[in-house]
Amino acid sequence: MKSWCGDKNRCARLVKTSSKRLRGFTLVELMVAIAVIAILATVGGISLNQQLPHYRCRGDARTIHSSLVMARMKATSTGLQHALQFNLSADPQEYVLQEGNATTGSTTWSDRPYRRELSPNTKIDQVIDDDGAHDALTARIILNPTGSAGTGQVFIGTALDGYRVILTPATGKVQIIEGWT
Repeated sequence: MKSWCGDKNRCARLVKTSSKRLRGFTLVELMVAIAVIAILATVGGISLNQQLPHYRCRGDARTIHSSLVMARMKATSTGLQHALQFNLSADPQEYVLQEGNATTGSTTWSDRPYRRELSPNTKIDQVIDDDGAHDALTARIILNPTGSAGTGQVFIGTALDGYRVILTPATGKVQIIEGWT
């Protein structure tokens, strides 16, 4: 019986010799591949470490943005003012959602079960609310049931490498701007 290689004995020799040649990687090839991977991982790790504070700052700015949007939605759905109160003296800095006792001009505020801390080494430099600019103690940005809001700006990070979260008082629109200018 003829096989695909012509002769049965020759075919067996081809399979035997080809299997000897296909043994895998040599130790030198394996060590070179590991060294290349190690160098790439080191360079990537250093680059990531340099960018990590920027990523954390951007993430915190996005979280503040979404928290303000959520507070605006809660205000419109409940018919009561809602606010984010920033504790700028805490370490790490934090903010909490609060509910007022009126549609406008609330005199008492109660904390809701929504508290967020900023990432390590990320700082809010300044919060501007209806009472002016704050860089210590507390600041409260108020959102009304009509969709409007009080004055609100949060400066996070640094002037060169930071973000500004802006609340438009007339419409309650929230936006993030890279940089402070």
